[in-house]
Amino acid sequence: MLTRILTAICLTASLAAHALTIAPDVAEPGSVEEIAKATTEPRFSSPWVSYVPASSSVPSPKAFYGRIAGAPGELVNSSQAYAYARALAAASPRVKVFTIGRSEEGRDIILIAIADEKGIESLDSLKAANAALADPRTLDAAAAENVIAKSRPFYYFNAGLHSDETGSTESVLRSPIRMAATSKSSGSTVI
Repeated sequence: MLTRILTAICLTASLAAHALTIAPDVAEPGSVEEIAKATTEPRFSSPWVSYVPASSSVPSPKAFYGRIAGAPGELVNSSQAYAYARALAAASPRVKVFTIGRSEEGRDIILIAIADEKGIESLDSLKAANAALADPRTLDAAAAENVIAKSRPFYYFNAGLHSDETGSTESVLRSPIRMAATSKSSGSTVI
């Protein structure tokens, strides 16, 4: 138990130290107040998501839709969500949008990659490295360590899979700007 507590403390300290290496965001004017007003309970929010970072180049949901993501009584449809993803990609070299298929209704199914510029530029080699690691039969331990040393982790978020689950799409609309507008990268790639 003590080991778990010490590990948690070390991890927390490590995360806090990492957070300090990234320049603090400046909140988009009004976003703190609008998010607080739309949040039903303060315990459902945290300092990490209680505002939208301001950016001179990357559009926020407020700038794009005229409202905060998750505003009560308002929902985006898939074409609006995709338009926002494509606007982020047009505004930032840290965002790339891929069409990976079509729904039964003929609508695009998209995937958004967000990373630092180097990560986006080397996305194909990073994907190949992760694919090589996915099958442990193809690499011995030394080769796997070499691939790991030259690659980076991927994080995958999925939203909007079921039409009656509205919260995921709205919440995901707030995530890309935070990642695309952050001044420094953690060295990981989000897909």
